[in-house]
Amino acid sequence: MDIILKKVNSNNLLPIRSKILRNNASYNYCKYEGDNLDSSFHIGAYINNKIIGGVSVIKKKSIHKNLTNCYQFRGMCVLEDFQNKGIGEKILKEAEKHCRILKIQNIWMNARVKAVNFYLNLNYIDLGFRYEIKGIGLHYFLYKELQ
Repeated sequence: MDIILKKVNSNNLLPIRSKILRNNASYNYCKYEGDNLDSSFHIGAYINNKIIGGVSVIKKKSIHKNLTNCYQFRGMCVLEDFQNKGIGEKILKEAEKHCRILKIQNIWMNARVKAVNFYLNLNYIDLGFRYEIKGIGLHYFLYKELQ
């Protein structure tokens, strides 16, 4: 299973965001504020030219912790048939690599309950903040210092 990781346009991620994160909602509901900023970038994972996962990296301050030079990971997802195969970890590490190249110091995210252990195993830190995101569910605030 050869996985190709590459920077993509946010529109490439809309089908998997819809399917995995938004219960097959319209693509308009799956767009994020900041997707198209020059400072944002998106990583897609492909197998046989088909996108199977990805993450968006958007410059945004955290409201839960004062983090300098920080970006938010958003929409991290992998199609169900490809989950638990290490692909999510590869996507995250590729995004972190690009962040380090750009001298980004901190990454933060709103992690769904079912994904928290995945991130904790990759050295993200849980500060204990829990909150409901309307229409989506309970989330944890997690972050990681990169520099």
